[in-house]
Amino acid sequence: MDTLTFSPILRPLILAIIFGAALIMLLVGPSFVKLTRKRRLTLTLLRLGVILLALLAMLRPGCVQKIEKNQAALLLFLVDQSRSMQLPHDADDSTRWGATVEMIKANESRFQQLAENKIECKFFTFDNQNHPVEIVEGEIKLPEKPDGGETDIGTSIYENALRVRDQRLLAMFVATDGQQNVPEPDVELEQSVEQLVDMEVPLMAVTLGAPSTSEQLADVEVANFPEQLIVNKNNDLSARATLVARGYPNQDITVELIVTDSNGKESTVATEIYRPIEAFEETNIELKYRPTEPGEYRIKFRALPMAGERAKRNNELDGFLTVRDEGMRVLFINGSPGMEQKFLRASLPALDFIEMDFEAVFSFDREQAWPLTKFEKDFADPDKYDVFILCNVDSNALYNKNNYSASLDALQRNVIENGKGLLMLGGAHSFGAGGYHQTPLADILPIEMKPTDKQGFDEDVRIDLHVNTPVKLTPTRDHYLTRIAEPGKNKRAWAQLPELAGVNRIEVKDTADIYLQSDDGVKRPVLVGANVGGARVLAFAGDTSWRWVRYGFEKEYNQFWRQVIQWLAFWDSRSDESVSIELSKRRFPAKGVVKFGVSVRTIAGEAVDDVEFDSKLALPSGETQPLTIGKSGDRFESTIEPDSLVDAGVYQIFVTAKRNGVEIGSSQREFVVMDRDKEKANPAANPEQMARLANETNQFGGRVFVPDQLSEILDEYINNPPMTKIEIPVKWRLDENLPMPFLIVFVALLGIEWLLRKKWGLV
Repeated sequence: MDTLTFSPILRPLILAIIFGAALIMLLVGPSFVKLTRKRRLTLTLLRLGVILLALLAMLRPGCVQKIEKNQAALLLFLVDQSRSMQLPHDADDSTRWGATVEMIKANESRFQQLAENKIECKFFTFDNQNHPVEIVEGEIKLPEKPDGGETDIGTSIYENALRVRDQRLLAMFVATDGQQNVPEPDVELEQSVEQLVDMEVPLMAVTLGAPSTSEQLADVEVANFPEQLIVNKNNDLSARATLVARGYPNQDITVELIVTDSNGKESTVATEIYRPIEAFEETNIELKYRPTEPGEYRIKFRALPMAGERAKRNNELDGFLTVRDEGMRVLFINGSPGMEQKFLRASLPALDFIEMDFEAVFSFDREQAWPLTKFEKDFADPDKYDVFILCNVDSNALYNKNNYSASLDALQRNVIENGKGLLMLGGAHSFGAGGYHQTPLADILPIEMKPTDKQGFDEDVRIDLHVNTPVKLTPTRDHYLTRIAEPGKNKRAWAQLPELAGVNRIEVKDTADIYLQSDDGVKRPVLVGANVGGARVLAFAGDTSWRWVRYGFEKEYNQFWRQVIQWLAFWDSRSDESVSIELSKRRFPAKGVVKFGVSVRTIAGEAVDDVEFDSKLALPSGETQPLTIGKSGDRFESTIEPDSLVDAGVYQIFVTAKRNGVEIGSSQREFVVMDRDKEKANPAANPEQMARLANETNQFGGRVFVPDQLSEILDEYINNPPMTKIEIPVKWRLDENLPMPFLIVFVALLGIEWLLRKKWGLV
């Protein structure tokens, strides 16, 4: 259908006036020469032609023609090329990759028929990245061997759906075993099909491999064994791991705990027999071991291989064991039944090396029982406790300026002379509000207190001593006390924590350091510390950090408070060395990437920046490679590239720090590269996972099927192609499509008119 269009350069009324005036001017002839009627008519017609062409140019006529065509469509095929595709597909010895290749080859003719019907088929393989597949003369050129990285199904689905969002996608086919092995995917599986749902496109999942519940799949797997364990010598270590048994009902499975010392000597220290009843069972097994010598050990949880196992690399997991010479003991004295003490009592003793004694001080019998004398011996004993915690304890419970000061005198001496840690938590009766300005602790606490600060028991909470509005915390510096997340993510982690319900108003001494403050314009000090003699003392002005746990930040809560206690006891590094290697993980896959940090600190925990490093990596073969440690922001970091981590075994990092050419400290740390390919460690497929994804698009036709059923689905598209007619507009306009011919005609008419006038003596 053609549609005539006009795009005038002026308003129609103005054009009409101009055209009318030009026509009137045609009636005016020359007065000095008399023309014959024929000549006059010739000039008039030529001039009329010029006027009409000028009018046509100003109207800019055109037309739009609409042509109907069949709209092209697209089928997208994503094929898993990770190493897990080398595992068995079914009961026979065929691999998942072999089944995939056979499926593609068997349907190449169908792909060509689809192309003839204007349905294009595009192919990509994926592991943790997407790789386009070339098609040469109808042959789909899949890789010869699936040797890709860790599987990232979710990101592949999402990115490829986004890639073709402007095309008419009929369906996305994903051929995989359903095992998502990449540790930190860019797109989670639950979010991966959002684009397809928005586009109303079905996800067609081709499942490969046998599920974990299959009777034909026999395997034993050790999972969830900690990378790092800590225990005191002569204490029991509870080594727990998850044992997954598939296909071995009523058969004995032997599990062992193996410890390797610094000389490489292996010892089996615990053994247990487990006998599953069902064909598939998952259970937690605990093996106990009591080490007698302090030091660093490698520890392994292993299940002996069973007959018929196809994947044996998942039968064991390595970890590291630190046996400390002695543990840490903490005395926690609490003055109110608040929530802070409840959560701290649950968090701190969860560490194997912390033993806590808890004492409650009740205020309802203060007139008869206070001051309490029962703590005097504990405060004075230099061997009993390493850290003392006072939580909302009024000073009158432990001290009377007129007749009893022995308890706090003893605590002060123990802190100064024996290096014991002291922590005072906030509350209505802490710090100055608790009357500590008059006690021996006034000299060692890192805050200033006045006699007028006292908070009465029967009075309203004083607003000049307490902030009763929410307080967001932020660290003032990079410090061991405030590191609750990985490097580069620490500030964001603090920003995500819930606010404290309120804090004590405290004034910091000049000799003290502020580690945490309010994240506002006031910048109220919240965590304050000082070194007193050879000891460390902290004041935390809040008592509602337990809210972090309630809002889902238990990990950050535990890490913060455990670091506080370890810092107070000078356990903030693996040893007393001033140089420490920060290695958050101790187990890595072959050809993985290892990132570690290095800190150089004073005994007070302050970072030292003006240092140089000599560092190297010792390989399992005994060879060494140099490492480069550089400054990244406010910390030192290094990366060990995948090419250095080819062989399985134990690797050692050695770091020596120097200042002005003089060595100031050194450290070393071990980690393990596992002989365990995560892609090939678990022979079980996970079709249920793909079924959940396909079910998200079932209203558009999404479903799950096996490779043999692909031909039936493609035949449906061939026999009933979902064609859609679309109208494509084809535009034509005079000034755009015929500018030169129009100009030639216009100039020719003017030229002829001028030549005739010259010939007839009119010019």
